Amino acid sequence: MINSKSWSGRIAACLAASCAIAGFATPSLAQDSEAEENGLEVITVTARKQTEDLQSTPISITAFSAERLEAQGITQVNRIQDFTPNLTFANIPSNSGIASNAAVYIRGIGQNDFAPTVEPGVGIYIDGVYLGRTAGGVFDLIDVASVEVLRGPQGTLFGRNTIGGAINITTIQPDDMLQGKFDLKYGTDNLVVARGMVSGPLTDSLFAKISAGITSQDGYVDAPALGTKFGNRDSKTVRGALRFAPSGSPIDVTLAADYSRDKSHGAPVVITGIDETAMGSFVTLQNLIASGMTSPFFCLQADQIANTGCYNARLFSDDTNYSTTDTFSDLEIWSASLTIGYDLADDIEFKSISALRRINGKFAQDRDGSNLAINEVYDDFSQKQFSQEFQIVGTALDDRLNWVTGLYYFEESGGDINPIDFLVVSAQSGGYYDYENWAAFVQLGFEVVDGLTVTGGLRYTDDKKTYLPDQYVIDTLEPFLVLPAGTRLAPYEDAKTRVKKWTPMINLSWEATPDFMVYATYSEGFKGGGYTQRVFPPEPSLPSFEPETVKSYEAGFKLMALGNSVRLNGAGFYTDYNQMQLLVADSTRVGPFITNAGKARIQGLELETNIAPGGGLRINGAVGLTDAKFKELDAGVQGLTLDSEFVYVSKWTLSASAEKEFYLGTSGMITPHVDWSYRSGFFTNANGINTPELYQPGYSVFNANLRWEDEDEQLSVTLGVDNIADKKFRTFGDYQPSFGFYMQAFDRGRQYYAKLGYSF
Repeated sequence: MINSKSWSGRIAACLAASCAIAGFATPSLAQDSEAEENGLEVITVTARKQTEDLQSTPISITAFSAERLEAQGITQVNRIQDFTPNLTFANIPSNSGIASNAAVYIRGIGQNDFAPTVEPGVGIYIDGVYLGRTAGGVFDLIDVASVEVLRGPQGTLFGRNTIGGAINITTIQPDDMLQGKFDLKYGTDNLVVARGMVSGPLTDSLFAKISAGITSQDGYVDAPALGTKFGNRDSKTVRGALRFAPSGSPIDVTLAADYSRDKSHGAPVVITGIDETAMGSFVTLQNLIASGMTSPFFCLQADQIANTGCYNARLFSDDTNYSTTDTFSDLEIWSASLTIGYDLADDIEFKSISALRRINGKFAQDRDGSNLAINEVYDDFSQKQFSQEFQIVGTALDDRLNWVTGLYYFEESGGDINPIDFLVVSAQSGGYYDYENWAAFVQLGFEVVDGLTVTGGLRYTDDKKTYLPDQYVIDTLEPFLVLPAGTRLAPYEDAKTRVKKWTPMINLSWEATPDFMVYATYSEGFKGGGYTQRVFPPEPSLPSFEPETVKSYEAGFKLMALGNSVRLNGAGFYTDYNQMQLLVADSTRVGPFITNAGKARIQGLELETNIAPGGGLRINGAVGLTDAKFKELDAGVQGLTLDSEFVYVSKWTLSASAEKEFYLGTSGMITPHVDWSYRSGFFTNANGINTPELYQPGYSVFNANLRWEDEDEQLSVTLGVDNIADKKFRTFGDYQPSFGFYMQAFDRGRQYYAKLGYSF
């Protein structure tokens, strides 16, 4: 056992309009304290592994500072989807009972399954360290300095599994300034969020930081048979960092570590209906058994609603789950990293990032939501990863040439053993994995003439995977199914795959004025292939799928206007998406599986603006369009047509927010804040079949808060309400023909809160 043409015209028109706008832009102010006070803050990003001004970085990126996160009331990372165009950051249980699983999509590309046999389509990085698994990916933000959302494939500097984009999170680094912040939040359903951080010097060259947070909240879906409520929150996190940075020395060393525990009674799912036409489903078989094998429609009759042997409307609800067997989620995560920076010269820096990360989790779910053993699953999940990255970043030729080069190594291993009970069969599913990946990359940018820069990048990746399925029959229900105990569902032998891939990027940017830039980019990305973890009935060989690839074309602009009081950034894109991997289900297999569905094209745009006209007023807005369409489907893919829609992907995402500071002299300052977000309709079915029962129509969410801060900007009190209109919308949906029922999860609804904060 192993431990189009039409869109190119639209983009051109968009850029032409931007040039016209730029003609009216006033020259930018110097970025001194007065400019920052009377205009927009300067935003620096590290999206290209070097520190740059957001407005001079020629890629589509949304950046949140710690102050912006605070103003928007964001304490959990998935909330950034409300204010980022073309981003979906959902927390879904996938096909298990996991309560913290990040399903992230950018520009229509991502993945919603946590299984280790499939890779995420959007990479999440914390202080330069890649999180290899989506399990535990919906976490609380405690000591975050900034969050950057990079849209489009990041195959050169970030590598594999950033085919849709990347989320780059940076935490506060300790330095010679003593600082601290603490806050306590209380809200609906006994919500308690307590966070704290202290950072500062220990000696002239040694600095430290410690932060911690706890979150707890009651559930909101009744589970009467289990005496609990699903959808509760119970998480704890602690993070520490020790930094050695002698003044005047070229070396900078940071040792960091963190630990988190996330527990839940279970994901807030309910059963909302059954498919009466799915005559071959386990639900139909159960109802045949309840009728004495006389009629599949026996249990659907009105006088049989209370029959506990029937699977029918007695189980349907939008706020109650009638599960009777174990349903829970328990994840434990720890990590450690060592980051070494060394100035080789005034304009050349070397960096080494070494990191370890481990996940241990156990989660279970009575998926049929009943007293009947139709679909019950359990997972014993483990993952450990090690990564090592070397970077050299520099400039030359009077800063006309900038460059980044490096080497990257990543390995992970672990297992996901998940016993299943599917009415007619009890079996062990899952297996063990051992993956290895290494890459070399380089990116060069050269300013050909003043303002005109050509940047090219290339990455070579060698990706190797080994998977050992440990899947066999434990028992069967005769006479409906007869398989000897111990029958292998897939051969007990290593399945191996290896991919070698070049991913290029070319970018052309032109700073027409100090305030206005246009750019165009061609880039490629890929996501590794893998295997189907959930196999039934028995297969002669382990089903596999090939890597998926994209070719992306993007053009955009960045504009500062009216004395740094208006920021307007936009981009248009067109993506060729090949061998796309989808989680689907059909009538030939029990349970979902990953397959290469075929080809698609995705086109769209993003437009973001920040306005600070003065007097403490700030307005933000964003528009995103993702127009995704299948172009070609592989033979054998059931339940999809060329007219099917992508799951969890809205065509339109819109948001707006506003806040106004009112100074009260020695009594401090009051800042009311309101925000609105809108997502157009999308399908929540995780298995790729566009089932009307699992369609979420477009919806809006309104939030507001009122913040008071004392004169010294240390003590603060915030009162707020999220989802003011108490909008009920789907966050997850699942239907599998083999089982025949509809499972869904909905948002908690309106929530009130109060928060007390102190910082120094």
